[in-house]
Amino acid sequence: RAISLLEKRDQFRGRSVLVTAGGTREPLDAVRFLGNRSSGRMGAALAAEARRRGAEVTLVASNLLVPAPVGVDVIQAPTADDMARETLARGDADVVVMAAAVADYRPAETAEEKRYKDDQPWTVTLEPTTDILRELGAGRDPGTRSVLVGFAADRGERGLERAREKLNNKRVDLIVFNDVSREDIGFDAADNEVVLVSESGERRIEKAAKEWIAAAILDEVAA
Repeated sequence: RAISLLEKRDQFRGRSVLVTAGGTREPLDAVRFLGNRSSGRMGAALAAEARRRGAEVTLVASNLLVPAPVGVDVIQAPTADDMARETLARGDADVVVMAAAVADYRPAETAEEKRYKDDQPWTVTLEPTTDILRELGAGRDPGTRSVLVGFAADRGERGLERAREKLNNKRVDLIVFNDVSREDIGFDAADNEVVLVSESGERRIEKAAKEWIAAAILDEVAA
């Protein structure tokens, strides 16, 4: 049956919800970093919606370009290492939603001073960061009633196929796929369009404001 707005207001009361949001920045030197275009808008919308539904919400925020929601506990995590440490320390929440765009690689060495421009190439060696979602999935109790949600920002049908693989490989309950090949949704946009991938099937949420998408994702979590 349809759930009323009044019922949704208390849907997560007594539950803890952990949301990650934003994009990590991996320092190259004293002034430069490797980063991505994530504003944190999707994660902030998820945290706000979970709070509206009565949850105790912690937002692990990485360089947000939007205001953090009122009434949530905000933990700053600017780098992938920071995000891994703060998220894994709180991974026992009833619901964990990994909406942040965490760097897959970071510079193997970071210069303490600014590197000044010259006529020589600058070769940077990158090393992999901690796969936080995989760590969370591997550490779960098989009988747990908690819900783990991952995001997959990828391109086209091949990206959707990788999202399906990610569901099983990382032992999560739900993958939210968004197609970043489109300029009207996802990064740098107020709207999104996603495919919710779970063991029970797939459901496309058509293009809408990220606040609406957040509500649809949490409806799926509640179900």
